[in-house]
Amino acid sequence: MLMKKLRFFLILLSLTCSYAQAEKLFVEMEFHENCIKLDDGSNKNHQPIKGEDGKDLKFTSLIGAINYMSLQGWELVETRSVISGQGYVSTIIGGQSSTNTKVYYIFSKDVTEEELEQIVNNSYKTK
Repeated sequence: MLMKKLRFFLILLSLTCSYAQAEKLFVEMEFHENCIKLDDGSNKNHQPIKGEDGKDLKFTSLIGAINYMSLQGWELVETRSVISGQGYVSTIIGGQSSTNTKVYYIFSKDVTEEELEQIVNNSYKTK
């Protein structure tokens, strides 16, 4: 009798967990001038992270910013570099390279389906 109740409870628990399963939200983090700016796809621009006083949080290093994201429940998934500008011009001619490299950090976090749906609904245009 106890085994039947335990089995029923485990089945019920597994069904409940499958309905309450979390979804992954991805954000792109830009670290610039000791500030974090995030893009979840719902805004045109990266949005700065603000402290309780409403001012942009300033970090002493990139690692400090990544540790902050981890403390907030985010997991670093990937980094990617974007290179823009002109290529190398020979120094014999007196030129220099005029390229610019930005590094973006992709993080993920478990959220509810409703939270993810709300963000996704704000991330595309219905024109």
